Amino acid sequence: MDIRALYSRAVDSTWQVVETLSDDQLALPTPCARWTAREIVEHMVENHHNILTKFDKPVPELTGDVRTDFRRTADAVIAAFTDDRLLETRYEIPQGTVNGAIALGIHFSDTLVHGWDLGQAVDTEVRLADDLAEALIEIVSRWPEDVWGPDGVFAERLPVEPDAPLHDRVLALTGRSPEWAGR
Repeated sequence: MDIRALYSRAVDSTWQVVETLSDDQLALPTPCARWTAREIVEHMVENHHNILTKFDKPVPELTGDVRTDFRRTADAVIAAFTDDRLLETRYEIPQGTVNGAIALGIHFSDTLVHGWDLGQAVDTEVRLADDLAEALIEIVSRWPEDVWGPDGVFAERLPVEPDAPLHDRVLALTGRSPEWAGR
């Protein structure tokens, strides 16, 4: 499947949680131990801003409401990637230079997993669609080892049975436990 379609679906999945967050819920802890719900949404907005800026695409003005800003900046990324040339355009990340398709794959993975994080924070079950989970596993499994651990993008991978449900394998791969109960 086209990474643009995957990313759009990840945004829609995560938006289902983001749009329901109350101001009070934005202060809740999440399975992403470094961040509250607000900080996760701000992180995703910042990622959207960064990719738009690096590809010299228009960046929506921020409103101060992280929920609105998430949707507006995500929609701008989706619109920007209708330009097929971006898929091959070079993009700098901390681990080196990648093309736009790989950069969007990183954003897809980040957005999808953080949607689950936000759902956990507010006791809303977020089940990852099997095809999205399969795509995330394929994408993330190719990342270098230094993305996991205390200084990495993800916490240490957790043990999981190879025949576990896709949803659980995604969570383990990204250092999350389906039993997280931080509230």
